[in-house]
Amino acid sequence: MSIRRFVGRSSKIAYPNSGVLTCSLRGSDLWILTVILAIGMQACAVRQPVVLPAQPDFAGCAGFFRDMDVRVDEFGVADAAAARIEGFPGLRIDRFLASFAGADLTADAYAAWLERLRGLDQTARLKEWRNLPAAAKSALRAPAAQEAGETISACGRILTQPLSNASDQRARLLSNIQPPDAYSTWQRIFGLYFLSRWAIVDGVRQLHNEMRAPFLAAHQQPAEGRLIRYEPPVSPSIQAAEVAQILAQSAANPLGIPEPSPAQLEQLFSAYAPGWVVDTVSDDDRIGTVALNADGEAQVDPQNPSVYRLASHTRFGSQVLLQLNYLIWFPARPATGLLDIYAGRFDGLIWRVTLRMDGSPLAYESIHACGCYYQIFPGQGVEVVQPLDDSEPVLAPVSILARQPGERLLVKVAAGKHFINGIATAMPATDAKPYGWLDYDALRSLPMADGGYRSMFDEEGLVAGSERPERFLLWPMGVPSPGAMRQWGTHAIAFLGKRHFDDPWLLEKLLRPLGE
Repeated sequence: MSIRRFVGRSSKIAYPNSGVLTCSLRGSDLWILTVILAIGMQACAVRQPVVLPAQPDFAGCAGFFRDMDVRVDEFGVADAAAARIEGFPGLRIDRFLASFAGADLTADAYAAWLERLRGLDQTARLKEWRNLPAAAKSALRAPAAQEAGETISACGRILTQPLSNASDQRARLLSNIQPPDAYSTWQRIFGLYFLSRWAIVDGVRQLHNEMRAPFLAAHQQPAEGRLIRYEPPVSPSIQAAEVAQILAQSAANPLGIPEPSPAQLEQLFSAYAPGWVVDTVSDDDRIGTVALNADGEAQVDPQNPSVYRLASHTRFGSQVLLQLNYLIWFPARPATGLLDIYAGRFDGLIWRVTLRMDGSPLAYESIHACGCYYQIFPGQGVEVVQPLDDSEPVLAPVSILARQPGERLLVKVAAGKHFINGIATAMPATDAKPYGWLDYDALRSLPMADGGYRSMFDEEGLVAGSERPERFLLWPMGVPSPGAMRQWGTHAIAFLGKRHFDDPWLLEKLLRPLGE
């Protein structure tokens, strides 16, 4: 069994037993197989309509999901946040849940894990269904949205049920799951990675020196433009003991995963939300909101500042820890000259807070939405351990210690490149510009002017139009379209070696208690 990778454009034309010819090709192979594809396209042109089963049963649901996946791939609306598991319709996998596959799970833990795999598929499938073009839905005799949602949920449960009771099916699923990989093997092979990687070692060192320099300066560098401070609409304070209680109570499940209620999660997101101090030279330095224009293309409105929030989890020692992710979007990274290979449309910045079970922050991390410029700011009592292999060094500018009651963490952002150039704490400011809250999942299905929906991300998890010229220079490193903005779950964060932002063991590898 193989797992569909996050990278590479999928051109799966049909599935076995769907009644049409199967022409399943990975996007990264298309450049080699162009002739074969051209010959097969004619044979793959005939499609059977997707029909929801009137009385859902296993066979009907399996056929419906297979046929739906064909349509989703055909119209390019596949969601890249989690990978389909071939041979197991109704389930998807991400790196966090893949980390449990090799564990000795109890019956209850396995059932809870299986339900989470089903939940990943249901969430993605509902987005994909909604993002199908209206004309396609009409031709496919699609039902009302509520009816489709009910059927997708019911079919997912029907298809998952045998996996709960059959030991052989359980063993097959557990033994064959591998964590998805956001790197392209063929790019590294044909790009002679083990030779070409040495050409960028010095570039990584220079970049780290540039990003570290503002933190080493004795005084703050003068602003290039106007400093605009953004703060969340509310600023509630919360004690570590209260956070610890929320985390402990919400982790009372077979997998020990902290899952606060929506109200509790809202409280945590608000309490740990950073303020942003952005050096603003132009509208490209203004935090905005993503929307689709009249042509269905994504754009960032700099007049409406928003922060997109996403909860994730990591594994640290024997515990599972909650992570709070905050994403801001800028309209672009403006060019600094005619040969600026890093400039282009869209720029995003992700700030992540990982909470210990005692309620204190373990670490803060940041990447740009391209997966670039990873840096970690250890919390109190831990320090960063540099990798001992030949993988990319880790940038750790400063530690971030405990805040005083009522203070908010401020993330300072440079103009143009949008690098983080300082961390501070301060009480709320009356003249700060308030930003709004938005769910990160909203980006996976944005409303269009014609009443339809479209994801900000394509089926590879990339933002169309955000490509950078640097991709022509860095492609041998194995990162698809380096510099392009990408979807959660597809962030490769190192060019040397392999490192993923959603690797559940990332902090376990990078942090150790002080003095050890």
